[in-house]
Amino acid sequence: MADKDKGKDKDKEAKGKSGNMKTIIIFVVALLLVGGGVFAGTYIFMQKNATTVVKEQSIDITYVDMGEMTANLADEGGKRYFKGQISIGYDKTDKDAETELKEKKVVVRDSIIFYLKSLKIDYINDTNNEKEIKAQLMDRINKQLTKSKIVDVRFDSIITQ
Repeated sequence: MADKDKGKDKDKEAKGKSGNMKTIIIFVVALLLVGGGVFAGTYIFMQKNATTVVKEQSIDITYVDMGEMTANLADEGGKRYFKGQISIGYDKTDKDAETELKEKKVVVRDSIIFYLKSLKIDYINDTNNEKEIKAQLMDRINKQLTKSKIVDVRFDSIITQ
């Protein structure tokens, strides 16, 4: 009789272990499904963003030379200056941009020079600030324009001293 009880206990232990094993397998499968779903969602989201970036870069840009500009920088002592050639880019399909830029060339140049005068030489010479400088210039120039907007600023040459 004791042997029968021991046999039943072993069967219960085996069933208990197999029940735990089933729970673990179900949990692992569910975890893999959730992880796969997150990965697939992220991958699809990234693909949509990559397509958007490519579309934005397909603008055909035409540049207008704003000429050479010289500005004293905001460094202490006033002995530092910026000298450079700047070109402004606009969307080629924007019919009003070239005309407006030519009409407002003096105002645009003034805006650029006053922005440059507010900078320090260390800020200009730091290559990490290049995008920020260009973005600030575009913002200031676009505030001067009413019929069109510029999309790019390029430095043909830069000398700081």
